[in-house]
Amino acid sequence: MLVRTKFLPPSLLTNLVRRKNLEDYFEHLPAYSVTLVRAPAGFGKTTLLADWRKRLLFDGSRVAWLSLDEHDNEPAQLLSYLLGALDQAFENDRAVTTSFLSASGNLAPNLVAGFIVNEVQQLSDDIYVFLDDVHDLNAPAALSILYDLIHYAPPNLHFVLAGRPAIRLGLSRLKVQGRVQETDIAEMRFDISEAIEFFRLRGHDLLRLTDIDTLNQATEGWVAGLCLASQSLARKKNVSEFVETFCGQTKEITDYIRDTVFRQIDEEDRRWLVRISIFSRFCPALCDEVLERADSAARIARLVEEVPFIIPLEGAEGWARLHPLLREFLAGEVKLLAHDEFVGLHRRAAQWFSAREAISEAIHHAIEEGDSTWAIQLIARQSRRMVESAQILLLMSWYERLPKEAFAKRLDLAVDVIWALSLSMRMDEAGAAIAEVEKALAERPQPDDTVRWELQAVKAAYYTLNDRGEGLQVAEEWLANGPRNDQFKIGALANVVTYNRNIRGEFDRALEAQLIGESWPMAERSHFTMIYADCCIGTAHEQRGEFDKAREHYEMALRRGEEIGGRRSVPAALPASCLSGLLYDQDDLLGAQKVLAGRFDIACSRTPPSFSARGAISLVKVHVADGDMKRALERLDRLEAIANRLGFARIVAGCLAERLHLALLANDWRQVRHWTNRLQALRQAENPALGRTAVTLTNEIIRLGEARADLMLGEAKRSLGFLQNYLAEAEEFDRFGDQVTGRILLASALWSTGSQDEAVGVFQAALSMALPKRYRRAFQDQRIYVLPLLKALQTGLDAAGLSPEEKAFAAELLQGRGDTGAKRAEVVNFTEVGRPTRILPERMAVLQGEAESDQSLYQQLTAREREVLSCMAEGLTNKEIAAALAIAPETVKWYVKQIFLKLGANTRTQAVRQARRARVL
Repeated sequence: MLVRTKFLPPSLLTNLVRRKNLEDYFEHLPAYSVTLVRAPAGFGKTTLLADWRKRLLFDGSRVAWLSLDEHDNEPAQLLSYLLGALDQAFENDRAVTTSFLSASGNLAPNLVAGFIVNEVQQLSDDIYVFLDDVHDLNAPAALSILYDLIHYAPPNLHFVLAGRPAIRLGLSRLKVQGRVQETDIAEMRFDISEAIEFFRLRGHDLLRLTDIDTLNQATEGWVAGLCLASQSLARKKNVSEFVETFCGQTKEITDYIRDTVFRQIDEEDRRWLVRISIFSRFCPALCDEVLERADSAARIARLVEEVPFIIPLEGAEGWARLHPLLREFLAGEVKLLAHDEFVGLHRRAAQWFSAREAISEAIHHAIEEGDSTWAIQLIARQSRRMVESAQILLLMSWYERLPKEAFAKRLDLAVDVIWALSLSMRMDEAGAAIAEVEKALAERPQPDDTVRWELQAVKAAYYTLNDRGEGLQVAEEWLANGPRNDQFKIGALANVVTYNRNIRGEFDRALEAQLIGESWPMAERSHFTMIYADCCIGTAHEQRGEFDKAREHYEMALRRGEEIGGRRSVPAALPASCLSGLLYDQDDLLGAQKVLAGRFDIACSRTPPSFSARGAISLVKVHVADGDMKRALERLDRLEAIANRLGFARIVAGCLAERLHLALLANDWRQVRHWTNRLQALRQAENPALGRTAVTLTNEIIRLGEARADLMLGEAKRSLGFLQNYLAEAEEFDRFGDQVTGRILLASALWSTGSQDEAVGVFQAALSMALPKRYRRAFQDQRIYVLPLLKALQTGLDAAGLSPEEKAFAAELLQGRGDTGAKRAEVVNFTEVGRPTRILPERMAVLQGEAESDQSLYQQLTAREREVLSCMAEGLTNKEIAAALAIAPETVKWYVKQIFLKLGANTRTQAVRQARRARVL
């Protein structure tokens, strides 16, 4: 008797992620004899096939399904199930009066394949045969049956096969003939967009993009791992803590690996896996040497097929690695090894890698062995190259694991460590290390010019990265008098000069400085200094309003950074922060958010202030524009905490200025007073001899914050002089963004002090500068400060000189498009209890009375839910909404459900009525 459930796939979940990157394979099913889906367990092969089957059935196609297992290696049983599956394809067709199973009669097994081929060839319809878990077929007789069916299949018979990588079907000839299409593990992994959709469909709508990115990277897009994480999240109160600690020793992962891996292999294989888990990658020769045995080649070849978490390395024949979750799981088993065995394994591994000049891996194993002397010697061979190639975090990880005095004994290595500490923004440690090297140099009987120049170069970088103006002078002295044979230092110090000249507003001189670094052949230049150079050059162009050039440099740096360090590396986070800020300024909020997703903390804590503040503050503003004040404040808290730890007053001032702006948006005058006081406490005395420095920038941020408060408090006259001077200086040095911001705020101040004609002229000048370059967010962010002027322009009385585009944009600003405002209840109150509250100014009382509708209901919705709600209000069906927003109908249903929950509605009509009653539609 046949088990009929083998003819049906598992039920599909309603919250299925549609694999858009695999859509071409589905569309091309009729064009191929075989479609092969190969990936380890848990990558969604069965789900993918079940979805394809459902869609083919919906289209009226003939579809057969068979779930294979090890019992199907018996030829008679396999043939019976294949015939039974084919019968299922015609089960509801009255025109077919006989079945494949009965018609085959008593044919010998070797003739049944031919019978199937002949019968199918006589049919006019295409037939799709889905075979799941094909890897379970390993008996020669069973494989021979399938081989014959596939190789002699007529054009209307199509096989869709799913299994683990070890599928032995001999498809080489068919591949040459172009009759096979094949997916692999790389395509089956979830990318970040699919992971986002996955968690959203499972109700984790408030999970941060950075958390999703962390989980997706930890699982390497492994769908089963994401499912386990999703199930765990539903039971966790502290989501961030769970995400940060999610690994192969998380209970759900441990249970899964123990059941699907360890219990499926014998004890000897388990012992072998535990010991080779100390390697980040391995090959037969390495395993034989370290484990002192001679069977690793055969064992690896077998286990790659049996264990879903052993992954062969592309482009490195014979090498493989363990999936990070399996390796983390095995780390718990490694701790149970005897001490002598543990040390011996790492000693032999260090010797093997060192002999083959794989120094980084040799260092790791030497440290694990406990031989710090040998580890330091190996590090000294690598440290300079690692600094120049941006492998800073790896060098710092070794530094953390070894005695600090061991580094101090070698001044050349100590200088490299200072570079790494400075580039990692660990300024206190870098400063202490500089003092130690200077002391050691002073105690030497003979001067050491080599180390002295090395130290001066790193000090210039240290000063600059620490937001201190002395870096410029030190760098220019080095470039004028220092050695000319070190391209890394010349490139790095050219960047120091450019960075500081940008702060001063001397953009021509900033770009000229790069000519020194660019004099070296491209192949000889450090990738890290080139990334910094592109960011510095991009900043100079951006400051001058040359946004296309700026974007070109940022994107070039981002590509290079991701190539050499990966997406979440310092080299990638640096240009990502710059690019995010530029995209935000040009009103591409989604682009700004995407480019910084998953690297916010790295950008905040591991990049220089001029770069880190750009993306971080922009991301805060994105959340504000989306009405997500909770997340905006979380970002601000994180950024401010990092800036305080590093001592960056400029970034702290930027955070406080943004908090002040949010308080002004919310009409929270206690908060306004609190943040104004905090800002004023950061004001510092400037040194005119140093010109425009980070201190100047900090004081400007403070004064701009005070000016915004004055505008809303009806005291614009107090800041009028500052704003006029600020704009004049911005014009003198051609600082584009500062000119636009200065004009917007000055226009508001002039209007409030009675100079209305001049105010309109200044505002029009801002529009004329900004709109042709798509520089729009400065207006939307500061809309509340120019509302009275915008209302006057809307009447047409003062808008005669505006172009149609400028009038349209002014009208959009007045309506508040793109700016959802902020909720008072979500502004955290730090005001001291008992202090008198400032009386609401008459001007603000009027504005408050004229305020647009309370949008608290609307702000509960995500941006996508708002789009769906708007479509619902227009009477679109779910299918029409899906087409309009380019999402799946199932996704629309989920969003509609969320809208009902958030608005307290049971029907679409109620939801729309509720939104209209709140005057948000």
